[in-house]
Amino acid sequence: MKQAYRDKGKEILSEILEVKAESLAGSLNYLLFGGGRVSTQSLYIKIGRNFEKWFKFIVEDSGLELLPDGVVKDVIGGKSKDIDLIFKNEETKTIHYRELKSNLELDTEKLPATYEKIAKITEYLEREYEGYEIDSSVLHWSVFEPSILPNKYKGKIRQFTINGVGVSYPVDLFDILSADITNVDYHDYFREIGDLCK
Repeated sequence: MKQAYRDKGKEILSEILEVKAESLAGSLNYLLFGGGRVSTQSLYIKIGRNFEKWFKFIVEDSGLELLPDGVVKDVIGGKSKDIDLIFKNEETKTIHYRELKSNLELDTEKLPATYEKIAKITEYLEREYEGYEIDSSVLHWSVFEPSILPNKYKGKIRQFTINGVGVSYPVDLFDILSADITNVDYHDYFREIGDLCK
């Protein structure tokens, strides 16, 4: 793994850790442990949201073009949608769209909302980028590749597949980008990030 990738992730984490949210009354953490403790749930959410920047940094470093992301207006029927990661490979005429999820343990409402969102954004991209292949999926980034996933995820992955949405992993993304990041690099690096959170 390039040192620049390691440094970028640590930079993102230091920004997150500058503002640590404490547990507040009304949360289970507060009920169980009282105030004054850093909210681990808040930390995990911030890491999940902010590490999109890390993946974008690697895309840019690979020489592919990042496309406008964030909240995009009028995706379908006047509704706005939030696009996590989108980039273009002009050579292959492919638009790659990834909805980043660090956890696929989605409840019965969130799971269909996620695959429906991806399907709608894919339709939007097909209209916006006529002549390009649209490659869209959920990027389950808390594991490098799926072989170590417990069985409980198989049903969730099957639901995505049945509904026409693929599930991809960092190994797949790094292959598209020709980024030299191995399974060991990836897990060791994120354990290092985890140690910095303690």
